[in-house]
Amino acid sequence: MHTQCLYYQDAYLRAFTGRIVGRRQVDGRPAVALDRTAFYPTGGGQPHDTGTLNGVAVTDVFAADGVIWHVLEADLPDEVVTGALNWPRRFDHMQQHTGQHVLSQAFVTCCHAETVAFHLGAEISTIDLNRTDLDADALAAAEATANAVVDEARPVTATFVTQEELARLPLRKPPKVTEAIRIVQVEGFDWSACGGTHVANSAQIGLIKIVGAERRGTELRVSFLCGRRARADYGRLQALASGLAARFTCSQDEVPAAIERLAREQQATRKTLEELEAQWAEATAAAWWAESAAVDGRRIIARALDAPPERVKALAQALRSRPGTIALLAARGERPQLIFARSDDVMLNMGELMRTATAAAGGRGGGRPEWAQGGAPTAEGLDRALSAATNVLLGK
Repeated sequence: MHTQCLYYQDAYLRAFTGRIVGRRQVDGRPAVALDRTAFYPTGGGQPHDTGTLNGVAVTDVFAADGVIWHVLEADLPDEVVTGALNWPRRFDHMQQHTGQHVLSQAFVTCCHAETVAFHLGAEISTIDLNRTDLDADALAAAEATANAVVDEARPVTATFVTQEELARLPLRKPPKVTEAIRIVQVEGFDWSACGGTHVANSAQIGLIKIVGAERRGTELRVSFLCGRRARADYGRLQALASGLAARFTCSQDEVPAAIERLAREQQATRKTLEELEAQWAEATAAAWWAESAAVDGRRIIARALDAPPERVKALAQALRSRPGTIALLAARGERPQLIFARSDDVMLNMGELMRTATAAAGGRGGGRPEWAQGGAPTAEGLDRALSAATNVLLGK
C-alpha cells in the first residue's frame, strides 16, 4: 500500500475523495488508510490535520511505511469516502510553519544563529537556537527582518529535487533524508528541506511576533506567533491595556507610570503596616505579660487568636523577649496552628512540649528547645492542645 499525498500538490485543497485500502485499530479506535488524502500526518514539528471522512471525525493522522492512517471517532463502513479538512486549523499550521522558515532564516541573517529544533504548538510555536547570548535588540532585529520578508509578499514554492539540483541550492541546513527531498523556498530568502504545508506567499503569514525567549541549557528557546494567532494576541493585549487605562483613569501610554506609582505607594503602605503590626505585637505582649501571674518565677501565657499565623508568631517573639515567659499560642483558621516559645532564662524544651500537646489534639509538631510549631486538625483540637500543654507545665 502507498498513499498519494494530495497536500504536496495543493496545500489549499480542503476536500477530496479517496478509497479505503486498509483498516486497523489504534489505541482502541478504528483507523483507515486511503489511497489518496489531503490530511497531513504529524511530522517535522507540524501537528496532524483534523476534519471528517464521510462525516466521521478524524482525530489523529500518522504515516507508517508510506501509508497515511486516519484515526476515527467511530467506525466507517464505506469504501469510498469524501474527506473534509478542518481548514482553520490547517491554514493556521501553514502560517506558523512558513513563518518559522522565515524567522529561522532571519536569525541566520541577523545573528548567525542556527535553528536546531522547531515545535508548532496548539497556542504558541517555538524554535531553539544554538546561541544563548542574544539580547532584546538582537531579537528585535531578527523579527524586523522576518516581517520585512512578510511585507514583500515573496512567493513560497515547494518542489522535489534531485541530488544534482540540491547541490546548487543555498540550503539553510542539510536535509535529514537522502531520497524524495522536498525543498520549500521563500523566494530569494530561504531554502529548506521540509515536508510540511505552507502558504503560497510570505504575505499570507500575516505577521510574525516574538513573544518570549528563555535559555535552556546551551540553546535559546524563542516563542513566536504568526498570522491569526498574532492578531488574536494583539487583541488580547489591546483589551488588557484598555482595561488598565480605564482602571487608572489615564491613557495607555501613561499606564506604566501609573503602575510604578502604585507600586511605590504599596511599598510605603506595606512598610507602615509592618511597623504598626510590630507596635501592636509589642503592646499586646506587654499587656498580656502584665496581666499574667508569676508561678514559681514563670509566667504562662496561653491564648488562641483569630489571626494569621505570621501575626501570632510576631506575638510569640515579643513575649519570649520578656524574662521568665512561656508563650503557648494558637492561630485559628483553615489550617489551625500552634506556636510555643519561651524566654532564654526558662529551662524547658518547647519541642517536647509541642509533641505532647499535638498528640492530645490529633496533630503533629515539634521544634527547638526555645521555639516549636505544630498543627491540629480542628479549632477544638487547638484548645485541647493548649490545655494539655498548660497541664504539663502546672504538673497536672
